[in-house]
Amino acid sequence: MSDTLFQYKARDTGGARRSGLIAAASEGDAAHQLERAGLTPLTLAPGRAARRARATLDHRAAAMRRLASLTAAAAPLDRALKLAGGTQSAGPLFSDLALTVAGGKPLSDAMADWPGDFADAEIALIASGEATGSLPRATAATATLMERRAAGRRTVASALAYPAFVVIAALLAGAVFIGFAQPRFEEVLRATGADISPTTDWFFAASGILRDFGGPILLALLVLGLVAVMMGGTEGGRRAITGIAHRLPLIGPLLSDRAMEAYCGALGAMLGGGAPVPEAARLSARMLGAPALITAGRNAAEGVIAGRAFSAALRDTGQFPDTMTAFVEIGEETGGLAPLMDNAAQHFGQEAEARARRLAAVAAPAATAILGLLIGVGAYLMMTAVLDVYDAAL
Repeated sequence: MSDTLFQYKARDTGGARRSGLIAAASEGDAAHQLERAGLTPLTLAPGRAARRARATLDHRAAAMRRLASLTAAAAPLDRALKLAGGTQSAGPLFSDLALTVAGGKPLSDAMADWPGDFADAEIALIASGEATGSLPRATAATATLMERRAAGRRTVASALAYPAFVVIAALLAGAVFIGFAQPRFEEVLRATGADISPTTDWFFAASGILRDFGGPILLALLVLGLVAVMMGGTEGGRRAITGIAHRLPLIGPLLSDRAMEAYCGALGAMLGGGAPVPEAARLSARMLGAPALITAGRNAAEGVIAGRAFSAALRDTGQFPDTMTAFVEIGEETGGLAPLMDNAAQHFGQEAEARARRLAAVAAPAATAILGLLIGVGAYLMMTAVLDVYDAAL
């Protein structure tokens, strides 16, 4: 963040108590901002950012879309921000933005105080709108970028939801069987004194190993999951996780298409707002997510600064698909790079949707087949043990 965060409690002109977070260079500056916003400070405490839960991306996108409508209707910006936040998780965030704006800061600077909630390209879009006097258009473009990011996450989540459910159900069923049912059955079988077949003996031995080490393994997986969640709360952690996910089969190409959609959408919005190509390319690179793609995007921006054509600079990185460079090349030839980037974003969005459908079509039957195979093997082993008991009885 550019400033220190202060958690405040204050009274407004009507005597009502208000509380929230405000970013300022010092405690005195924070108090001054509150006073300019019509609030009388009661308490100010630095470094309490964790007390406000982070807004979800879907709620942030919806709030930004409402803000675009309100600014287009010429509503005062601070009031528009308060109304745009609504009652969902984005409400506290947009209330904090409203207070900072009412204290005299531009909206882009207020957004920069929350880098975990707003990407560089989104902040730059708002800054360009403020500079050119077209804030409603800039907020609408920012809302579109956020909606595309949210749609990308939903696509991946929906494609993996059923396979994940099947895997979790199989693990739970296996844990109940191996932890409770199988030991009792083995005890009864061995009490009969029957000769145990090699298959049944192997089954009992494997179950014992899983009972002994399954708990620590599940605990280790849980710890890894918690570490991944904690890493996802930091920018470096998110990039590392995204980089790994981009290398996975089936999922990787889907994420790459979503990254290209976000990149092209950011480029189109920023170029349409009058940003120069090198600056738009540099800021849009962070929308790519994976470290290798971000580096490639920045290298392409540096190539444009050095005097190369944007399409050639993208092609030289070896990280961008031919379709992407073709869109850029046509845009350079026709002088309509901004609308071509919007078209490219739509193209990659459609490609991602098609990949998600194919992934779901493959993953769901595969997960069902694996679960059926596990059930079949378990039933076979149990029937073998039952036959051992039957032979002993004879």
